[in-house]
Amino acid sequence: MMTHEMIKQVAPSVFATSPSPKVSNRYVFVPTMDIIENFEREGWNVASAKQTGRGIHGLHEIKFRNGDLPNVGDTLIEAIIKNSHNGVATLNISSGLHRLVCKNGLSVPTSVSDSFKVRHSGFEFEDVKRLTEDFSKRLPIIQGSVNRMMEHQLTMDDKLKFAKKSAEVRWGIGSVPTNLNYDSVLNPLRDEDKGDSLWQVFNVVQEKFIRGGVEYTTNSGRKTGLRTMNDIYNVNRINTKLWELAEDMF
Repeated sequence: MMTHEMIKQVAPSVFATSPSPKVSNRYVFVPTMDIIENFEREGWNVASAKQTGRGIHGLHEIKFRNGDLPNVGDTLIEAIIKNSHNGVATLNISSGLHRLVCKNGLSVPTSVSDSFKVRHSGFEFEDVKRLTEDFSKRLPIIQGSVNRMMEHQLTMDDKLKFAKKSAEVRWGIGSVPTNLNYDSVLNPLRDEDKGDSLWQVFNVVQEKFIRGGVEYTTNSGRKTGLRTMNDIYNVNRINTKLWELAEDMF
């Protein structure tokens, strides 16, 4: 778990004490540190923190875990906070999963678990208590979705279909490299991911497209490879879209 000092090293905007001078007078400042302290009082601990861009007001993401909540399959449930102090993003609190096998983070889409978008008008301790209770109630729904993926077996044609649709999410329709090696995309990096279940295939593809490592040749003929994605917006967008694609495979 991360201490406040550790958080400050990677996400200084978490500690902003006032909003950006560029925001309007109607903007109500919601200090992220107040939210963190409320979560900590309710038994949540900061597991990771990151920031997109530099400065003291930029977009940042904090992930919490609560040891009192049970695991979901081979994953831990997380509360994910996204906030900024420059008016770029509203405060958003959603659920996610952290896979123990590969230490990879997954965003659970709102079709499975509610997210809470909070306009900058304050976030109180009672809201954290309500959120914790809601997470507990929603665990069976998330567990059910994971279980269905674990039980659903894919043919090779199914795997290729999922990989190709996932590539369209990663690059955009019409922009996927024409000679992308889908066998490489589907090749698992560890024994735990070897198999035909939708859950295994989903995690293999998700890890390749978020953490990188897939080499390919661009449509202009240049050899390159996918790098790790660090942008908070894009990571969340791709994570969510891939989960929705997986659910469409049933």
